[in-house]
Amino acid sequence: MFLGAGEEETEMDGNYVFLCGVMWCRFGQQDAGKELLRATNSVDPDMKALAWAMWAKGARRLRDLERPTPSGSHAILEGNLCG
Repeated sequence: MFLGAGEEETEMDGNYVFLCGVMWCRFGQQDAGKELLRATNSVDPDMKALAWAMWAKGARRLRDLERPTPSGSHAILEGNLCG
């Protein structure tokens, strides 16, 4: 959907929100995260719940990726057993 200057889409499609969630969770795409946050204001409770859940999951994943990873044989062994 293309919007003219100054126009803003008021309704969001569930498929669009889901795909934004995938792009946010999997790749950390900032625009997708912003769209998820916009969807949290939806009047549709299911859309709102989906947007919040996917935004939170992506935020946790990004936080986990920013943590330093331990090195050494114990970390490698643990990664193989638990990962």
